[in-house]
Amino acid sequence: MFVTRRRWACLALLAVLTLVAACGEEEAAGPATPAPSTAPAGATPAEGTPSATSGADVRANLFKNASFEEGEEPWLSLSTSAWGAPFRLADSAAHAGQHSALLEMRASEEEGGKVFGVVQEVQPRSFPDLVSGYYRVGQWRRGTPVQYLQFVVIAFGANNMPGGFSNHQIRYILAGIDRPPFGISNAKFVFVGTEEPMPDGWVYFERNVRQDFMDQWGAVPEGFDNIRVLFEVRYDGKQVGVTDPMADVFYDDLYLGSADANPNRP
Repeated sequence: MFVTRRRWACLALLAVLTLVAACGEEEAAGPATPAPSTAPAGATPAEGTPSATSGADVRANLFKNASFEEGEEPWLSLSTSAWGAPFRLADSAAHAGQHSALLEMRASEEEGGKVFGVVQEVQPRSFPDLVSGYYRVGQWRRGTPVQYLQFVVIAFGANNMPGGFSNHQIRYILAGIDRPPFGISNAKFVFVGTEEPMPDGWVYFERNVRQDFMDQWGAVPEGFDNIRVLFEVRYDGKQVGVTDPMADVFYDDLYLGSADANPNRP
């Protein structure tokens, strides 16, 4: 079971996640995204094949332990009230190698939403080109219309971005919904996929996040303090008496870095 490390306590406190669907509400840390995508989504190389994906921990990768073969650290789950159970390592499914990150989404008794995710924060000198990786859905029971997978890229403290926000986000919808789940002033939504998740198959995704920030925000972040990337499954708008949402989602072979060095080419 994942235990939040003491050295991440300050990081978790900074992640003030408010799942409010009111337009203009700023979320200090969490998911977001809209706009159609040209990235490949759906390529499914043979499972367990130690192809280029097993090199997701190459030096060019800004993520450490990108394939979850070295334990949990430095990955973490946030501990704010909006977040559900933390991720754990899984050996029941892996795209390459022996392990992946498992998000076990189970509904709480309260109305509203919950986030289940795995997170890493980096401090590169310049903003990276690309995020890529694989996800797999083990089981999926829709309990609310707003139930979906996404990854989120957040730049904190950039000195050249509009709006006067403390952080600027792009939220990439991978599957489950076809419109923004709520309004949020400091985030843009980009749709990589809109279909209902299909169980029991690895799905490849990638986005040129550098170009997306230029297209969506009008600038590539500069002078930022750090970049947080979150890989999530979540639900919003749950009502009492509605079927409880449930899902098991795996993420593996995650990459953040130069487009030329992307090891996850299917």
